[in-house]
Amino acid sequence: MPNPLKRGPTEILETTQRDSKSHSIGHAIPPMRGEKARSSGSFVILASDHVRGEKVVPNDTKTSRNSYSSTKRVYSPYVDDANYSATAGRNLKPLDKASDRVLPKERRTHDLDPDEMALDERCMATKPTDAKPLAIGQKESPNPSRRGPDSWDTRRDVGTEIQPQMLLQPETRPISHAQLVVEVKGIYHGLVMVEQKCIEVDEKQFAAALERDPSKRTDLKDEQWQALIALHKTLLHEHHDFFLASQHPSASPPLSKLASKYAMPARMWRHGIHAFLEVLRHRLPASIDHMLAFIYIAYSMMALLYETVTTFEDTWIECLGDLSRYRMAIEDSNTGDREVWGAVARSWYTKAADKRSGVGRLYHHLAILARPFSLSQLAYYTRSLSSVEPFDSARGSIMALFQPILDGKTFSHHRVKALEMAYIKVHGILFDRPQDADAFRETITSIKDGLLDSYIDRITSNFKEQGLYIATANTAAMFEYGKSGRSKVRRSVVWQAFMEAQKNRNDTASPDVVQSTVAEQPFSLDGDSKPASPVSPLASTISSAALTIDIEESSFLSKASELLFSSLSVTLRRHGDKNVFPFVHCMFVFLWNLASIESIMRYVQADIPWSDICSFLNTLAKPEAITPAVLNSNAFPKSGEKVERPLPEDYFMRGQLFALDYLSKNWCEDNMVDEEERMLELPSMTASRVERLLWLGIRMAKMNKWIYYDTVVHTFRPIPE
Repeated sequence: MPNPLKRGPTEILETTQRDSKSHSIGHAIPPMRGEKARSSGSFVILASDHVRGEKVVPNDTKTSRNSYSSTKRVYSPYVDDANYSATAGRNLKPLDKASDRVLPKERRTHDLDPDEMALDERCMATKPTDAKPLAIGQKESPNPSRRGPDSWDTRRDVGTEIQPQMLLQPETRPISHAQLVVEVKGIYHGLVMVEQKCIEVDEKQFAAALERDPSKRTDLKDEQWQALIALHKTLLHEHHDFFLASQHPSASPPLSKLASKYAMPARMWRHGIHAFLEVLRHRLPASIDHMLAFIYIAYSMMALLYETVTTFEDTWIECLGDLSRYRMAIEDSNTGDREVWGAVARSWYTKAADKRSGVGRLYHHLAILARPFSLSQLAYYTRSLSSVEPFDSARGSIMALFQPILDGKTFSHHRVKALEMAYIKVHGILFDRPQDADAFRETITSIKDGLLDSYIDRITSNFKEQGLYIATANTAAMFEYGKSGRSKVRRSVVWQAFMEAQKNRNDTASPDVVQSTVAEQPFSLDGDSKPASPVSPLASTISSAALTIDIEESSFLSKASELLFSSLSVTLRRHGDKNVFPFVHCMFVFLWNLASIESIMRYVQADIPWSDICSFLNTLAKPEAITPAVLNSNAFPKSGEKVERPLPEDYFMRGQLFALDYLSKNWCEDNMVDEEERMLELPSMTASRVERLLWLGIRMAKMNKWIYYDTVVHTFRPIPE
């Protein structure tokens, strides 16, 4: 007897057609009394009142590309197709071998009504091999032994009502690597076709949107916009399928690398989202509703990829920030929604900067979101230019900040303070008009002669954060904003010096090893004893570097140095004011690394206020604060607490060139704090910050060039020239 379970779809189809021709009416199997014939999905299912048999005829043999597991198509184990005739249900007999019984694990039970489900329940129960067929009208007596934890019953009787139970998961088997390769190839082939169509449509529509002649410019109807949205949505889904298939756990390393090799995340953003958003943007305000709809579609897809395809998590985070910024930009009437979406975009960009703190592009995005004409906007723009990976496109964006103030525009709005205006102006002069010495001198004098001091008095504790913005912008000026003057060819000399030091350090040893390569001897109690060699992570690689600075660079560096160290001098004179400690901390880290570059120091050392530095350190250098770790250890100072929490300024310094050798690579990542709590000042942070300031001061004193530390009386003093 042929076993229907071992036949293919073609044989079943032929048998069905052959058997159906033997009936007296029509070419289809007629249902018996009480029998119902239904079509469910791609299968034709027959159910009887007494015993249920199935003829499964695939209407479409094409398997979905999105299926990454295979399931068995099973049939009733109690129906023999060879004996199925017009007297169906009368001459049925079970299969001869118990091993041929296949439990139907994927029956579409949700398509059956309660009467059919009760019958299906009896079909799925396990029968002994010697069971006799039932006669018409005969009901099978209940057998308690058939019910148990392994039974496939999906309903249970409670009185006259049938209560549903949970369906068990269908049996699946893993997809092979060969099948996965075929799947990826098929998906990519369809993706390329849709992508090419999107490119053609977007280019055509973008050109039409820029058409200045109203007679040649045509407006799209709602149906056309919906068709374009559907096209780009299809491309996003194709990319989603490609990522799921190529990043499948069964994929080999070469297959997993295809997405990176062909730049699939960038292509998805460029052709699937960004190009169409620009078309919609240039059609505003007519396209506002369609743009909102597409932003939500794209945002949902990116959020899904962020959760499921973690290989490109950094890219998805930045894309989510960009989409949020688009959503914020088109919100003109509702100020509340604009602020909400601005905060969402800022949160995504901050999360991206947590993972890639040296990428300048992220700080350019944050600058756009910052309050206009503020110190935070100035800091983010300048940092984007002077980062480890500078974002040169910010040179055009930053002029939107500098140009109005350089042109003499005044702001009556109370939020634009005089000090903010002064710092933006002086950085604008250095960036765009370095030859204007008179304007620079006038502005820097106003800062030194009381503007900064009064600003600190007025905002008090808020200077802990605002001072960090000033420190970031001033150090960026020392790096000449990433460029050598107005040169478009190479980076600044100071920027190159710090990058070269970092490269040499990575090639030789870890930070702890480099910091321990120079003198480890503790200070002697003899006041005349001095260490023989300097202690700095850059000393062994930069002190002998042959760096050449031309006249233009020398002039620029002199102005930037005066700006940085004059601001530092004002804060150092505020003895006992803990609000300036974060700013001074950043400046000491920069100075500690800069002091090792002799070829740069000879241009700027005259501007460094060594006397003010010693006076400030002496207010902190109490005997109980000078621990052995601070005095002798070259390791990064830690508070010793079980859970070490970064200082607020650590989040500003990480990823910056001058702090690469100060903070460990994962210092902030290993001790991550929520974005809202990063500027929260805890009582224990003051002692930790003082310990670091003293540690940095003693490290600079060990260089034995500019300041000296007396271990007997615990005081610092400048070394005469």
